[in-house]
Amino acid sequence: MGDPTGIGPEIIVKALSKRSLFRVCRPVIFGDQGVLLKTIQRLGARATVEILAEPPDEGYSARKIFLLPLSHLPASSVRFGEPDRACGQAMVRYVEEAVRWVTNGRLDGMTTCPIHKQAIREAGYSFSGHTELLAHLAKAPLVVMMFVGSKWKVVLVTTHLPLHGVARSITKERVFSIIRLTGEGLKNYFGIRHPRIAVLGLNPHAGEEGLLGEEEKKEIFPAIEKARSQGATVEGPFPADSFFDLSRPSSFDAVVAMYHDQGLIPIKMFDFRRAVNLTLGLPFVRTSVAHGTAYDIAGKGLADPNNLTKAILLASNLSKFKKKYCWTK
Repeated sequence: MGDPTGIGPEIIVKALSKRSLFRVCRPVIFGDQGVLLKTIQRLGARATVEILAEPPDEGYSARKIFLLPLSHLPASSVRFGEPDRACGQAMVRYVEEAVRWVTNGRLDGMTTCPIHKQAIREAGYSFSGHTELLAHLAKAPLVVMMFVGSKWKVVLVTTHLPLHGVARSITKERVFSIIRLTGEGLKNYFGIRHPRIAVLGLNPHAGEEGLLGEEEKKEIFPAIEKARSQGATVEGPFPADSFFDLSRPSSFDAVVAMYHDQGLIPIKMFDFRRAVNLTLGLPFVRTSVAHGTAYDIAGKGLADPNNLTKAILLASNLSKFKKKYCWTK
């Protein structure tokens, strides 16, 4: 459910009111009963909440929300945009339990609604976001964020770092590892046998042969060369400002960007309501919405559930692909 004080509960109620969703998957919610009931009442929706201990074999239908209640927040005191310590603990609890269910085979994949990173910190957790928390829970040595849009798939070398720390994290080994994991993800999740990967530079004009920065020469290009030596089809580093050209189709299956905004600004400009966050490197399928808690509209009935619907559908499709081709990590 994500942050109980954000738009997560609202987009859940709206998304699970669509019949089309239930034609392809059987969703179970990890969250809070009181918060969901309050949301249903506020929206004037005809949805119901049914408590469960195990995912049922049948009975899934639009406007029927199967819920595993993991928190019991006083609904009357939950204020939109004002998460407290209990909310931060709840956000983590939802993810922890979902990971248990998906790793023991009770569920095929998971989709997450947005969380509030500072609230999680205030609740005593050191993780800077969902991705880092999931890596810890799954004991995964390397996970990366791939944003799947209608035109591009963008992978990030660094995620939730301040800009002054990005350059220090751009190393040959890390860039190479991200390229390798991107290639594996394209093969395992999307069935692309021979993926073509583009890599962006860090500096303006990709460093201008060292004039505007040396990360391209010292770290990024050597990583590309190493990937090529192992059979990968990789090109770059490309100047980021001229790479994302809407006037022509992309000739690459994925783009590796060096930092958060470099990769996400173009994909969100083109696919804000459709892009989905897919985590590579986990031993299970996990997708997420590509937007935040949207406190400015939380509780106003204005939240668009389309991005959550896309994330759920992608998780469903990828889990089916995984089963069909017996993919194991």
